[in-house]
Amino acid sequence: MKLEYCEIEGAVVSKDKLGIERAKLFVNAVESSDFTHLIECRQTTSDDEIIIEDEIIIEDEIIIFNAEAEIGQIIEYDIKYLERIAVKFNASDDDMPEVFALRCDFPSVPHINLTSEEFPRSLCVTEQKFSEWKLRSTGATFVKDILRWLERTAKGNLHAEDQPLEPLLLSSEGYLVLPHDLFIDSVESEPLLISIEDSGNERKTYIAKRPNENDDSNRFEFIAFSFLTEAQNHGIIHRTPTTLFELHQLLENSNTDLLGILREKLRTWKENNSEKKFLDGRLALIIQIPKKRNETSTPETIELRAFLTFETIKEVGIDIGLWDESNGCIGYLLSIDKNRVGNQIRVGMLNPVSSLSRQNAAQYNNLLPQPSKKIAAVGLGALGSQIFMNLVRAGYGEWTLIDKDFLLPHNLARHTLPGVFVGGPKSHWMAEIANLTIDGDLIANSIVADVLDPSESPENLDQIKEVFKTADIILDISASIAVARHLVQNVKSSARRISIFLNPDGTDVVILAEDEKRKIPLDSLEMQFYRSLINETCLTNHLKREQGRIRFATSCRDVSATIPQDFVALQAAICSRTIHKITNNKQAFMSIWRIDEDQINVQSYPLPVKNAIKCKKGNWKKGNWTLWTDEGFIDKIQEARNNKLPNETGGVLVGSYDMQRRIVYVVDFLPSPPDSEEMPTHYIRGCERLRAQVEKIQEITENQLEYVGEWHSHPPNCSVKPSQDDRKVFQWLSDYMIMDGLPPLMLIVGEQRKWAFYLEKIE
Repeated sequence: MKLEYCEIEGAVVSKDKLGIERAKLFVNAVESSDFTHLIECRQTTSDDEIIIEDEIIIEDEIIIFNAEAEIGQIIEYDIKYLERIAVKFNASDDDMPEVFALRCDFPSVPHINLTSEEFPRSLCVTEQKFSEWKLRSTGATFVKDILRWLERTAKGNLHAEDQPLEPLLLSSEGYLVLPHDLFIDSVESEPLLISIEDSGNERKTYIAKRPNENDDSNRFEFIAFSFLTEAQNHGIIHRTPTTLFELHQLLENSNTDLLGILREKLRTWKENNSEKKFLDGRLALIIQIPKKRNETSTPETIELRAFLTFETIKEVGIDIGLWDESNGCIGYLLSIDKNRVGNQIRVGMLNPVSSLSRQNAAQYNNLLPQPSKKIAAVGLGALGSQIFMNLVRAGYGEWTLIDKDFLLPHNLARHTLPGVFVGGPKSHWMAEIANLTIDGDLIANSIVADVLDPSESPENLDQIKEVFKTADIILDISASIAVARHLVQNVKSSARRISIFLNPDGTDVVILAEDEKRKIPLDSLEMQFYRSLINETCLTNHLKREQGRIRFATSCRDVSATIPQDFVALQAAICSRTIHKITNNKQAFMSIWRIDEDQINVQSYPLPVKNAIKCKKGNWKKGNWTLWTDEGFIDKIQEARNNKLPNETGGVLVGSYDMQRRIVYVVDFLPSPPDSEEMPTHYIRGCERLRAQVEKIQEITENQLEYVGEWHSHPPNCSVKPSQDDRKVFQWLSDYMIMDGLPPLMLIVGEQRKWAFYLEKIE
């Protein structure tokens, strides 16, 4: 049987007349290969036959040759031992050369490019982009790619079993953005309204919304209907439909009567909507096509495709025999004219994409799906706004943003919000942007209020209480110690507290996170953080301000730090990523990250976390104050006692006061000064270099830690009850501390981890 081949355009020329460099190299490779045989070369020129200095302008050059494919006895697809191939090179060299199989009965196989005409088949011999392919491709490698395509297609293994199914159709007209939950509840959605956005460079993006989501439903340009077809094998559709009838024929392969479905949907929609608005719009068809690997397999995926009509819905109805027009009026035909099948309705194809849902956002961020946490975030400044948007773009959390501040021009240097929102409340507009970013239920709400003084907006008081009560996480990004203490001490909620703040220069970011059961509260972590600053040499300058400050207005409080935006962005990225890890772990967490500006890198400093201790009755005699410390402090001071045995020892206590709540935090201690008297039966504290040491601690911690009392040890076999001498010292301490309105505090350390605080008074 004689094989028939498709005609190819262009005039036959000798290979010496070829003018496209890539075509010349390919001809040489064809003639050099033992498996390819040159037949002829063709050349197309400009329609205008423009001649410049007697030279005709070449458009394309086509190389036609026979390819000998290595075909086995058992084949999956009808690829012949000898196939005639044409390769078309474009003179502009701005796109991939086209490869055509010229045999008129060349089979329908995977990895065929869609074209307006089914024959000759266009072979997809590489998945690389042209910009990447041309960097390494030679004439010889291109020939090998074509031979490999023929051989592997014949065997049926060009498309690997673990490779994603090939698209049934490719898109060309633009993107159609669909609601992410369009087909969650049903295989068919309610009709959608589609508007067009100008994407620049003559590109358009089509936005589909449900009718009740449109601010102005009169502005729609398309009405979209959707439906599900039966399954089709992947990679077997190779001609893009150009008319409504051709689309109907394509879907008939999956037992789908497009014209019948469309007639029914148009009739129903017309009866329920304004006639003029409906008829003047155009039509969009959203089609779900289940794909399977072969005839015997089950569907693996669903391909979503969309088609737009170039004609109006009125014209569509006429051309599919549903209604007719007379004197400007539309009337239904008594019976459908089935001779009208949509031949005159041109269609273009779109690439449907889903709007960004929480789940999609998490996948794009390479995050595993996880239960959504309810997060109450306090503070939406530069760092907070960027952390928040990082997490929103990952689909993370259900947020309530609480901040009373509004956006001013100087904020724009580092804040996520753009200048159009100057003068507006930060929390409100941050929530609005988040909800515009993630499609579906609201991801963020806002409360414009001050958590320290909600009476400024009393209508928000109950709302704030309820938000804190129902939250899983209370995230403090306010950079305010007062706010952090309020959230941990005054807010009644089981929510885990996390606090994040920058140091004054923005080089360091700190994250303090409670454990899930809140046994180590945020204020205890704060104190342990200060202890790390005074004990770790590398952290001594953490709170020291090297950068300046700028006054942005005339008030004495109108100053702003000069922190680089790239510092804030980098630290925000670290924080948002760390929040994911923290919330997936039940343990308390504390760490510092430091930017090395010279080396352009970041060093992490994980800080040890110790169990918090709230002193109980029996360890001290309770007055009007509460005392907090932690096991790290107890371990350290116990070791100091043991190192001086058999002598007694002592020193001063370092800590912090919360005068509002009458809490004293015992954080660290200074060992016995060199001029102290340490004996087996008594201890007298000296004072050499003591003041300088305390002042240094105050400097390192920005006055957050200070002298809070005295400590000493008791010898072996002695209790931690105060002796008569201890009572005299305590009285002296009382007289000294009362002058500053502070409670006297004494700690006695005994053997076997016995210790006792005496606060305010000894009974």
